[in-house]
Amino acid sequence: MKKISAVIFDMDGLLIDTETPSKIAWQTTAAQFGKSIDDDLLEGLIGRHVSDCIAIVGKSLGIDLRESGFMDRYDDIYLSNFMRKGIEVKRGAVPLLKALSEKKVPRAVVTSSEKGLAPRKLRLAGLEQYFDLVVTGCEVEKSKPEPDIFLLAAEKMAVEPADCLALEDSYNGVRAASRAGMNPVMIPDLLKPNDEMLDLTEAIFSSLEKATPYILRRLEG
Repeated sequence: MKKISAVIFDMDGLLIDTETPSKIAWQTTAAQFGKSIDDDLLEGLIGRHVSDCIAIVGKSLGIDLRESGFMDRYDDIYLSNFMRKGIEVKRGAVPLLKALSEKKVPRAVVTSSEKGLAPRKLRLAGLEQYFDLVVTGCEVEKSKPEPDIFLLAAEKMAVEPADCLALEDSYNGVRAASRAGMNPVMIPDLLKPNDEMLDLTEAIFSSLEKATPYILRRLEG
């Protein structure tokens, strides 16, 4: 395989354990409004920008999530989890980032999190210093599964998409990276790999720790 020259990371569910708290916050908030959200709908939100999530959930529940105060309550529940417990860093993330930093490999985060929240999460997790660039869904017209965010990251890093390894945990993230012409590697979190993911990825690993030897070999070509 062709040597890669940069590594692009998703954030939520890949570097830090925020997908499970998000799912709990959606379900808890819905219950407080006398509603329920099924697991299939929540799985479809993973990797999407918050504005898309609000539109999808609002349509499903039949309420305006912002006007009703739903999102204010969601934010309180979601963020209070991190205030109590901190943000859990995924196994293998720090050793991999340290190895890439030592090798001076360009590293970026592409995340559907909002612009102000993404750096805060990375800072709380102690990972902010490992990245040259953070690109959020607010900076592109179309969010994952469209390729825009990955293409913008490659442009800002001055690298070709085909020279980038893209690490993702979600279906929408893998789809976006593939459509951008990058080399997707999936490290599943809440979503199990399906046949589509097997077709779109060049490798799948159970953790960043397991993926590290492969990633380092890909830097050598």
